[in-house]
Formats: sequence, C-alpha cells, structure tokens
Amino acid sequence: MIKTREDLKYYLECDRLARGEQKLRPSLLGDKMWKFQILYRKAEYHYNNRSNPWHRLMYYADYFTFRRKRDRLCSELPLNVFAEGLVIWHGQNIIVNESAKVGRNFSISAGCCIGQAHGEAPVIGDNVEMTIGSMVLGGIRIASDVTIGAGAVVVKNIDSPGTSWGGVPARCISHRENAYVAEKKQRLQAILRQDIK
Repeated sequence: MIKTREDLKYYLECDRLARGEQKLRPSLLGDKMWKFQILYRKAEYHYNNRSNPWHRLMYYADYFTFRRKRDRLCSELPLNVFAEGLVIWHGQNIIVNESAKVGRNFSISAGCCIGQAHGEAPVIGDNVEMTIGSMVLGGIRIASDVTIGAGAVVVKNIDSPGTSWGGVPARCISHRENAYVAEKKQRLQAILRQDIK
C-alpha cells in the first residue's frame, strides 16, 4: 500500500521497470497506458492519506481525472488492489473486484475480469500474467509465476507455480515458466523491497 512519498516513488519505479520502459518518464505525446498507471498510483497515494486536507484535495483531483479516463476505457479498477510492478497493457474492458488482492509484478490486458462469486474475491500471487479475455472468478487462490491464457476462465485454485492455464474451465497446458514473466522478474529483482505489501 502506498502511504508515503517514498512508497509512491518506489511503486512508480517498479511499474516502470515491469513495463520495460527505458525512459524515466512518459513522453509528452503518447505512452497513454503508462500515464494512466501513474495517475492510478497517485490517486492511491492521496486516498491513503486523505485525513490530511491537502491529500484529500489532491485525491479528488487525481481520482476524478483517473476515473474519467477509466470510464472511457469501460473498465473498473479499484484502488489498493495491485502490489508493485503492475503492467496494464491494454486498459479496455478490465473489471476488477475491490476485494481482490493481487501480488507483485502482475500483468493484465483487455477484457480481463478478476471477479467476485458467492461473496468472495480471488487472491493472486506474484508474477502472474492474465492475457486477453481471461477471467479469475470467486474466492480462489492463484499461485505465483502463473500465466492465464487468452479467454481462459479460472474457477478453481491454481496451486502449481510456474504453470500456464487455458480453456473453459481452465486446465494446465504447460509446466514451463513463461519467458516474458521470467524476464520481468529479472528486471525487478534488484529493486523489490520486502517491507511493502
């Protein structure tokens, strides 16, 4: 959770490295999803410090702008769900339940859903990738280093790390670690802290 200015800088740097960005800042023109993620993190920071009048004011400003952009993408992205190292590749039609908990170094693409079922929401481990149109539903747990293939629907626990899953309902289709996920882990290895969750 982002509570201090140092936390904010740390999360932004983790997100930048996870995205594989060589630049330190987004371009003035372009880099829309990167800018969207930065706005999301700033809204979290100010929301978590909203007892301070200045942070409350900044929260309203940042969250209003974030919500407007989010709504244009037809997505629902609640605050304080994603740990550091987030990558949103395509922001359209992403639905995430506010009770879900998502670990570090997470990637998500368009049309994905992390949804509640029977009053419970998923808990997702570190280094997980959800590709286009995939869904994780209900009070289930996803192990770390898991890739969920395009269009897959996960409704049961995934206990095996380093696996890939596909189909409806999802089943294991590979026991090899996703090369993209491994590369992201390598980029983030030097910066990840143990004291923030």
